[in-house]
Amino acid sequence: MHLKRLPDDKMATIFFQHDYQDRGMLKWGGFYLSDHTSALAKMHAAEQVEAPLPEQDIAEVSRKLANAWHTKKAVHLQLNVMDDDQVLKLVDGIVCGINDDQIILRLVSGHYRRLRLGEIRCVQL
Repeated sequence: MHLKRLPDDKMATIFFQHDYQDRGMLKWGGFYLSDHTSALAKMHAAEQVEAPLPEQDIAEVSRKLANAWHTKKAVHLQLNVMDDDQVLKLVDGIVCGINDDQIILRLVSGHYRRLRLGEIRCVQL
């Protein structure tokens, strides 16, 4: 039996035309660092827009925030403030203090944020 030897460029051409299956973007997945993937996840999470919830009056907002403060429950707030994309801002955290018409929240990130009650559109426990 006699095997015919093909030139390297001809053999490569035949290989890529008939045998090689390109995996597309899958082959680049190993090049992403964990920082990149977590940043991408945050970016995609931020793209999800929450529909405007019914606006609650100040008394109901105060009552729900006081309840969350006493029970140490996490709250989800929709603010009356819009971001650059004209979407209502959202804040999640635990109420750490109440002072007159302001509350102090400990955010998921561990930072603290002060909000006026008038800035809050809706409170969910």
